[in-house]
Amino acid sequence: MKKEKKSIRRKTTVLLLITALLALASAGAVSIYSLYSMKHISVDSSRQLGQTAAENAEKALEKLAAENLQSMAVERAAYIEEKFATVEAYALGIAALAGDIYEYPEKYPDREVALPLPDSTELAAQLLWSEKLTGQERGLPSATKELRKLGNIQDLLVQYNAQNDMVSSTYIATESGWMIQADYIAYSKYEENEPQPVLPMSYEAAGRQWYRWAKDSIPGQIIYTDVIKDIHEGGNCIVCATPVYYNGEVVAVAGVGSYLETVNNAVLNTAIGQEGYAFLVNEKGQVMVSGKEQGEIAACAEQEKDLRKSSNDVLSDVAVKMVGGHTGSLKLILDGREVYLAYAPLHRLGWSFVTVIDVAEVIAPAEESQNMILALTEDVAIKQNTAIKKMLISFVTVMLVVMLFICCGGTLFSRKLTAPIRKLTEEVGRLDGGNLDRQIQIATGDEVEELGNAFNKMTAQIKSYVENLASVTAEKERIRTEIQVASRLQADMLPKADEIFPNRTDFTLSAFMMPAKGVGGDFYDFFLLDEDRLALVMADVSGKGVPAALFMVVSRTLIKSRLLSAGRDWSKVQDSENFLSCVVEEINDILCTNNKNGMFVTAWIGVLTLSTGELVFVNAGHCHPLICHKNGICEYNDSFGGLILAGMEGSTYKQCRIRLRQGDTLMLYTDGVTEATNLQKKLYGEAKLKLVAEKLGRTGITPEKLIEAVWKDVDDFQKGGEQFDDITLLAVTYHGQGYVEKTGKPDIKNIWEFADFVEKELNKKGVSMKTIVKILMAVDEIFSNICYYSGATEVTVGIKIDEQIITLFFEDNGTPYNPMEKPDPDVEELLHQQKEGGLGIYLVKKRMDEIKYEYIGGRNRLTISKNADI
Repeated sequence: MKKEKKSIRRKTTVLLLITALLALASAGAVSIYSLYSMKHISVDSSRQLGQTAAENAEKALEKLAAENLQSMAVERAAYIEEKFATVEAYALGIAALAGDIYEYPEKYPDREVALPLPDSTELAAQLLWSEKLTGQERGLPSATKELRKLGNIQDLLVQYNAQNDMVSSTYIATESGWMIQADYIAYSKYEENEPQPVLPMSYEAAGRQWYRWAKDSIPGQIIYTDVIKDIHEGGNCIVCATPVYYNGEVVAVAGVGSYLETVNNAVLNTAIGQEGYAFLVNEKGQVMVSGKEQGEIAACAEQEKDLRKSSNDVLSDVAVKMVGGHTGSLKLILDGREVYLAYAPLHRLGWSFVTVIDVAEVIAPAEESQNMILALTEDVAIKQNTAIKKMLISFVTVMLVVMLFICCGGTLFSRKLTAPIRKLTEEVGRLDGGNLDRQIQIATGDEVEELGNAFNKMTAQIKSYVENLASVTAEKERIRTEIQVASRLQADMLPKADEIFPNRTDFTLSAFMMPAKGVGGDFYDFFLLDEDRLALVMADVSGKGVPAALFMVVSRTLIKSRLLSAGRDWSKVQDSENFLSCVVEEINDILCTNNKNGMFVTAWIGVLTLSTGELVFVNAGHCHPLICHKNGICEYNDSFGGLILAGMEGSTYKQCRIRLRQGDTLMLYTDGVTEATNLQKKLYGEAKLKLVAEKLGRTGITPEKLIEAVWKDVDDFQKGGEQFDDITLLAVTYHGQGYVEKTGKPDIKNIWEFADFVEKELNKKGVSMKTIVKILMAVDEIFSNICYYSGATEVTVGIKIDEQIITLFFEDNGTPYNPMEKPDPDVEELLHQQKEGGLGIYLVKKRMDEIKYEYIGGRNRLTISKNADI
């Protein structure tokens, strides 16, 4: 009879009964924790509410304070402006009456103006004069007539002075030297300590600031002087003046002197809170009147103290706006305290009225409210803590009693329950060290026994897995080793520029490839077809890994062999104008043969003629090459030559031509560069590639530096991401055949610049004068023809001297024209008929040893050679 198993479920049922007690304890603990959490949340919310309310109140108070401060500045400025508007009206009224007297003297009677009385303090009009008036001049009829007519102004002067407390004096001063003035200080017109003065002191109005500035102003303009100290009354004064014209000439100046006591009171009596104040800034940035006796904005008599030059940057900036006549407000630090400052312009004076109040005073009510909220919050928190402590004491007492019973019962039960599990643990521990043949023996009659049997089954499976894993690991290591060898072989197949072209000076070349896997499908190639033609290849085989690498070997070998075959006998190529497209079509047809796996190649194949810079190429579905010019400008060539190679048999391909200038760099690449992906799944792109090249081009580009910069930028771009495609780069810089070049506009006016350029190069090499003359005559003739007949907008002249052979080329972007096709003229007929023209190119042919014409890259190129006498 099978023995009945004792289920662990029964045992766990007993355990759950005990666990229920523990659940009660947990629930109680959670309740206490929740109460504390609620208390903290309540306190934190109250504090946050107080903080938020205070912040909102501060913002509202600050906004209101700024608006009130600004309104007060504008209001006070308007008040002061109104005062000076009255003063200006007085000055204009005096000037208007004086102008009318000069214009229509017959309308006015003669009136005498009395001299100032020595002891008088009454308001009266008084006569003053300049020392330039001699006694005789004072009695001249013309002077007497002018003065008697102007006597009609004295009542107006007295009236203006009497009706405005701000006015200290009113006057009219003439160019002839007379001055009529109304004020209360007649006694000041005499020297002190003279008991019996005969005449009052002279007054030189022409030397005063108010007179000079008004005289230099335009008709009707009002001027204000600087603030001056009144020598009689001790107060600050300012003079408002305007010129009087007669027959277009200044004949007098009208002026009104004003005490600044009214302005001072408007500033000093401005009440702004408890500690706010105001101050006045003039057009020179100086504080004229201030509610502060010390500090950054205290009134200062030193004329050189300019707020615009203050070390307080914010104050200096706002002072510039004040002087500029702006209105505004801001918060800043003044004398170490944070304040609000508002300003409004006094347009008539060019001054600014400024009001200030401490930020602390503005936000004080908000801070007081916040402190009250926080105090209430703390009181509530204390009461909550007291209640929670009482609950905690009661709960702990109950839990201690319950825990005592649980500990006793749990100890006995756990020993009985865990004994077989401990035995199972010991048996499993003996398996450590790889002893997979040992069997676990457990006989408990429950799930623990079943677990032991499961361990025995698992041990047998692990033993079998380990044996299989050793075999698989050995096979993977063999495959990895073979791929490494293939990768090295592939890398060794690609040429290295420093090994193939160690001594070439007409070009510099560099290349780089980084496969996405151990082996890849990208490849590049470069080799010479002859001493003057360099073949360049950049290709990308579809797919990755070993299949792509095998197809890459076939494609590279075929492309190189067909180009070399065509290059061995260049002159016998069937269609020399389209030789490269014919070669590519032949390569495509061969690759299509037996291409059962559907592999294909994108390829860019080109041939660079080193003597001229002509680049003939076919782009078979490949990326656009990037051309970097010597001036740092880079551009893509988007010429399309045809479909991918091995895509469709019988495809035709278009051959394209461009010309590289000296210093131009051609960069070829595969789509692994432009389609490199970062962690955000964004592509690298052609624009970023061009940006890297242009940045390097501004500092001097070389193929090595260009490839290094591009690879580093691509690597940084995809940092942390996976390289999904092979990355291949090839760059070649064309240095030319050693020509020294000059480029300019084909204008006959520039012919001497080009001739001088050629002559200097010939003199450097010590060429005989006889040869120089012949060459300069050829330069003159060819350059003239380009100017007159080509329609070109740019011409380049190049010269080089190799041993005793002088070679020059003339290149222009004008209409294609081959002068070699023109037949030689009949010289005797030209001389007999005395015709002009027709001999130029003929004479060049006769004087030069060799002459050749080509049309390359859309430009005419005429090359002449001459054996030199050196």
